[in-house]
Amino acid sequence: MDAEERRRELLKVVQTRKSVGLDELVEHLGVSRMTVHRDLDLLAARGLLRKQRGGASAESSLLFESNFHYRQEVHQPEKIALAKAAARLIEPGHVIMLDDSTTTLQICEEIKDIENVTVITNSLAVCEKLRARPDTQLVLAGGNYNDTLEAFYGLLCEQTLRKLRADWTFMSAPSVIGTCLYHQDQEVVRIKRAMMEAAGKSVMLLDAAKFRTRALTQFAELTEFDHIFIDRQIDPAAARSLQQAGITFELV
Repeated sequence: MDAEERRRELLKVVQTRKSVGLDELVEHLGVSRMTVHRDLDLLAARGLLRKQRGGASAESSLLFESNFHYRQEVHQPEKIALAKAAARLIEPGHVIMLDDSTTTLQICEEIKDIENVTVITNSLAVCEKLRARPDTQLVLAGGNYNDTLEAFYGLLCEQTLRKLRADWTFMSAPSVIGTCLYHQDQEVVRIKRAMMEAAGKSVMLLDAAKFRTRALTQFAELTEFDHIFIDRQIDPAAARSLQQAGITFELV
């Protein structure tokens, strides 16, 4: 494994077992104690785990789960599949909005061969992905920068988004309860609502884990979205509940 692969594996072990000793990590990864110490320091600095005497433990708070680096590490195959499915809606010349989610971030990889796409976003990660692409027009809605979420929020960001118009808005949510979408941060909720109001059509991308988590603030109903893409690993009971509620969605 290279360094990044090793850190992903280390993080996976800690997330799965919740608490792991240093010697166990050394044996599992086949590297020195010093290397594991360095990896733990890096991952702890990113907010992905808590380094403690003799090992590491997983965080579990809502603040931790909203951490951009944490979200970027989990459910990657599902997010890529969802992004591929959603990107089929995008045509040359379209104007799209991408929120700050790590699921819609994957759409950046899927629009490489689509000419003259304009992307409006509040996400610094999206900006980094697209800033060097000559065929992509990039519009960054600035405002108050949040380092934990790696995106911009606040009144200036909202006002900018409300003055723009897009063909599509693509977004995700950390929690689905019944047919409602929730987020733990009211600042993020306001930006998502502004994006939905600024677009002709809205698209929701959800991996199966979103149906097992809880957050504080409702920001939308699934019925408000023109297309809904859901990871096919969704619990069958949850899928049946959506169908019974009249929600149309595509399993990916």
